[in-house]
Amino acid sequence: MNFNVAEIGANRLEKVLLKDKKEYPQRICGILKSEMKFILENYLELTNLNLNLEIVDGEYEIKIKAKAKHIKSIGTLP
Repeated sequence: MNFNVAEIGANRLEKVLLKDKKEYPQRICGILKSEMKFILENYLELTNLNLNLEIVDGEYEIKIKAKAKHIKSIGTLP
């Protein structure tokens, strides 16, 4: 089976990214929290956001707790 350089590079990159996700759950948690904050702030006036990522029995468990002053009015939604 012949692979070209691009396919080999793509396969290696995918393996590195998957390994990175498995070995650095704190980093992934930070990225998820940042993205969730961005999404929720489109609809809510957030005062607090906590996101915890745990590995339980080989599965990822994500717990999100968000507090907001109020829901943004329809005229201010994106």
